[in-house]
Amino acid sequence: MPRDYETRWPDCKVKHLILSTEKFIVFLDDVIDVDWVTSREYDAEGHQDRTKHNSIINEAALLEATPCDGVSLSVKTHFKRLIGEAIARSLDHDYGRAHEMLKSAATYILARSQETSRWWYLSASMLMSLPFLVLGYILWWARISVIQEIGEGAFWVLLSATAGAIGALLSVISRTGRLSFDCSAGRHLHYLEGASRIWAGAISGIVVGLAVRSGLILGVFASGERMPAVIMLAAIAAGSGERLVTSIISTIDTSPSARLGRVESL
Repeated sequence: MPRDYETRWPDCKVKHLILSTEKFIVFLDDVIDVDWVTSREYDAEGHQDRTKHNSIINEAALLEATPCDGVSLSVKTHFKRLIGEAIARSLDHDYGRAHEMLKSAATYILARSQETSRWWYLSASMLMSLPFLVLGYILWWARISVIQEIGEGAFWVLLSATAGAIGALLSVISRTGRLSFDCSAGRHLHYLEGASRIWAGAISGIVVGLAVRSGLILGVFASGERMPAVIMLAAIAAGSGERLVTSIISTIDTSPSARLGRVESL
């Protein structure tokens, strides 16, 4: 048995219905895009405030263009439904609530975008840290034979790299909740960012480890039996300095946060 809107609007390919009245219908089509159709009577009457309606429609179109490749289908559907609700409110001449729905949609996709971004960034950092952690465990477990094989200097260089990578990972974890990236930058760029942070920490660990062993820094403390501990602590501290490196992920004006600002200014 056909539903009311299917009888009233037979030409609409409705995937998710948002609102159907005698004068208009708003829905998500089969590719999860917001669409709507108005009746001839509605078109003849026109909008109570065409300027406000056009502003809502224009901002809805810009907001709908937000890249959603990194979020799940359910998140994308909820986001599009919020935009559809804004258009439905505007078609019903309720421009204030239409604006509120657009603001809610922008806030929603911004939060989900940042959650996805943080997950990509943190998982890439952890995966990149794993080889260093395994290397450090093997080096320390077999340190006597490794030192005999490659020499004490090379041993501490490798262990300093491991300590630097650990310091970088701890730094990344400590500030993950404060990140403001958008997943519109893409999964691969997030992975590159996370991996580069760990490598920056490892390289910093090597540099500081060499400086400690050569007596250029912390020479007073790094004497005798205390040298291994000082090298490791200094390398970890150096690795945490990865936060000083400028991010390769830039937030541009097409990001959800920028669009939220535009919606708030309506």
